[in-house]
Formats: sequence, structure tokens, C-alpha cells
Amino acid sequence: MTSSGSYNLPVKFLTNPAGKKLLLRTVLFFAVLIWCAGIVYNSVLPESAYTVLSSVFVKKIYGAVCHQRIAKTFKFNGHYFFVCARCTGIYFGALVVSIISLISLQKLPKKMMLLYISTVPMLIDVISTTAGIYNYSKLIALITGIFFGSAVFAYILAVLENNFVDKSV
Repeated sequence: MTSSGSYNLPVKFLTNPAGKKLLLRTVLFFAVLIWCAGIVYNSVLPESAYTVLSSVFVKKIYGAVCHQRIAKTFKFNGHYFFVCARCTGIYFGALVVSIISLISLQKLPKKMMLLYISTVPMLIDVISTTAGIYNYSKLIALITGIFFGSAVFAYILAVLENNFVDKSV
């Protein structure tokens, strides 16, 4: 406690690089968690007038980032997710890495090569299914999405920390 009777801990926490890093990672975690919850909430909450009415609005929001083709979307509890299998993988891959980043505060490498490598399986899958080499698989789309989403989140986090947390020391 300071002489004025207020606590000094939040100020010290936010001026400390580790505190800034933890704050950034926590904010990103909750942002990705809320986004992922929105993808599945229609499938996990009991059906009510609220969920039916809000589904129309939420579907439009997710429609801005995904084609939402029913044939390429997971169905759970009688309801489809608001994004396709690949987008589900991308966002849940980001969620997994955001959780890991909270547990381990190690600095993440900012490497474009990781992004390029994570894109290759997804591109091979898209090109192969489009060319008719094999039929679309929700599981393969999910897995390639998880790989890509994990790499994208790790890269974005590394860039943010490098430009905003590490530079302000």
C-alpha cells in the first residue's frame, strides 16, 4: 500500500515485461475462447427462443469469415457449427496455442517459415479435393486447420510481443 492508501501492484505488474506479456496472452486467450464458444454455442446450449433468435445474428457474423457450407460443417446435438471443419480447426488450433502460451511464458519464435510450412498441408488438401483426387474429409480439413491455426496464432503472438511488449522495456 502506498501512502495515499491505494495499491501499487497493478502499476508494477503492467510496467514489468513479464506482467505485460501475461496480460497480452490472457486478453488474446479470452478473445479466442469467446470466438470459439460462439462457433459451437448453438450446439451445446439447450434450445430456446434466445438461442434460435441469436443464431441468425451469430451465423451472419461467422459468415463473414467462412463459407459455412453444410456439407463441410460439423453437426453436434442436432445443430451445425457456425463455421466449416477447416475454420473450426483453425480457431480451435489458435485456442490450444493460446492456452499453452498462458502455461509457458517462453518467448515464441517469429518465423515466417513456420507459417509457410503449416500452409502446405492445407493447400494440398484443398487442391486435391478441388481437383477430384480424393473426396473432401471433414477430419482432414479439421487437422490441417488446427495445424495452420496454431502456427498463425503463435506468429501473431510473437509479432505482438516483439513490437509492443519487448520494445517498451
